[in-house]
Amino acid sequence: MPKYYKIYDSKEVVYVTVDDGGAVIIRDAAGRKVFLTKYQAKIMKFGIENLISELFKDADSSKVNAEEIKAEDMPNA
Repeated sequence: MPKYYKIYDSKEVVYVTVDDGGAVIIRDAAGRKVFLTKYQAKIMKFGIENLISELFKDADSSKVNAEEIKAEDMPNA
């Protein structure tokens, strides 16, 4: 059963779908999509944590919210 998430702050929202096999679909409010296999998602996580983490040092992540939502709450974009 896929899981659906809404990740947002005061300016942006991103919708994430994680399927049973671990593949990830990331969609922005404009409907642009990025499809990642389980292995690509693993590499992406590594890249964010190790290579571009400098970009996020001063970012205030306390204002970012993540919540699991139902399939019917996903936008049709």
